[in-house]
Amino acid sequence: MPKYRIAAVMLGGLFLASPVMAQSTNLAYATGEPRSEHMVFLEKGNVLPESAVPMVSKATRAAKAGKTIHLMGRADQAEIVKAEMIREGAPANLILVAREPVKALPKVDSLSDASSRKIEIKY
Repeated sequence: MPKYRIAAVMLGGLFLASPVMAQSTNLAYATGEPRSEHMVFLEKGNVLPESAVPMVSKATRAAKAGKTIHLMGRADQAEIVKAEMIREGAPANLILVAREPVKALPKVDSLSDASSRKIEIKY
């Protein structure tokens, strides 16, 4: 009787090990290529600050190399970043603007005001 229990445990271990091993081999394929992400905070009056120019220029170079650029934020502010990228020579058809709905944030401090002027650049 103990022989059958040991055999059953070993056989069950073999059946359970194969799905686990198959999952671990698939994990290597799930790591896609690295993506670049930047955040730009516009100044009051929807002005692109000098500190944001290097990040926008980097995204412009990526667009010139054929990568699709995703801008996410308020529509009017994302269009300002897009216009700057086009001015620097990026192809307009590779710049996609994902418009966020305008969220009314409580004006408790200057942090909430700055977060409403955030544009995410992803490529």
